[in-house]
Amino acid sequence: MQVIQSITIATIPAFVFAVGGEHNGRVIIEIQDAGAIFEDNVYSSYHVLDENRELILNVENAPVIVEYRQIVVHDAEEVG
Repeated sequence: MQVIQSITIATIPAFVFAVGGEHNGRVIIEIQDAGAIFEDNVYSSYHVLDENRELILNVENAPVIVEYRQIVVHDAEEVG
């Protein structure tokens, strides 16, 4: 399974938001892809969430570089 590790807003200067980093004193714990693909256009949106799963910021329709991280998901069943 892949999760978003960071997004870089491709502007000058570039802005980087990464899981584990901070923004305005709040720790970033998750970055969600909240975009959608429509028949005639694409809506790009990323939600950057804090430790309380509250929205720190929303990046909409901006040029971004997205870095993913591969994680391993184990079954919840115990063996034996």
